[in-house]
Amino acid sequence: MNLAQNKAIEKVLSTILTEDTASELANLEGNALEETFECLYEQMDYQKLLPQGPTASGVLQGLYDLTQAEFQERLSIEEYQEILYQQVELLASLLGIKL
Repeated sequence: MNLAQNKAIEKVLSTILTEDTASELANLEGNALEETFECLYEQMDYQKLLPQGPTASGVLQGLYDLTQAEFQERLSIEEYQEILYQQVELLASLLGIKL
């Protein structure tokens, strides 16, 4: 995963976890990441919290949140553009628009 994605994930996680835990989870790789994902997936399944998939309104809300975000660490313009690009691509896909 690239640095921009890690920073975005860390930002979201830090709203519900301590900064240290959010940073650790955002930077997991390999078996540790797979095991963590499987545990969380099972817990969400048990509690009937699994998402149904991305929605246009959800992606649009995410884009709005990005415009209002205050990042703990500075992102380069390229990292920020990559995050926006991924979200715009997802939104276009959901709406059936070819960019």
